[in-house]
Amino acid sequence: MQPERGDVVRSSDPFKLGEDRQRPWLIANNSSHPFDDEQFLGVAISTKEYEDSMPLSSDVWEVGGVPRESFVSPWAVHSPRIEDLAAWQGRVTGEFVDTVVDEIETSLR
Repeated sequence: MQPERGDVVRSSDPFKLGEDRQRPWLIANNSSHPFDDEQFLGVAISTKEYEDSMPLSSDVWEVGGVPRESFVSPWAVHSPRIEDLAAWQGRVTGEFVDTVVDEIETSLR
């Protein structure tokens, strides 16, 4: 699996404890990432909604989806490696990814 910007992939979550440590991640980096073929910038997807969560509604999916109502958490960033990716789950629109990246940037400025 070679994910691209906008793909939603499943990978382990370094922030979770216990047996079920996987979660879906939105791949947000572009090809300018220095290791874009082996490591990625992923943004957590959660079924829990927080004040700054971004709804992952059906209209942002180009293909695929999630089984339950879910939200992107732009403050929860992870850098999974290609060997850590367990499954491809779908792809969201470029416009949605741009909005997520804008939120990450706002948090860092």
